[in-house]
Amino acid sequence: MAFAGVAVLAVLWTPFAAWWALPHPEMTAAGRVWVGFVYLPLVLWAPLLCAVALDLRRRSRPVPPTRH
Repeated sequence: MAFAGVAVLAVLWTPFAAWWALPHPEMTAAGRVWVGFVYLPLVLWAPLLCAVALDLRRRSRPVPPTRH
């Protein structure tokens, strides 16, 4: 289920990585920089959630019995 969240977040926030490449004539230069720096960390949400989901899956697997 977490990987579905990763896919949704990637679709939602990855295009925001190109914030500075898009024209924003209604904003001042300072406003563009401020909005970019405030919202740019959301781009990292999907890869970080993926890392957490992979670690949880790794840790929740049953441990195979050891031979003595």
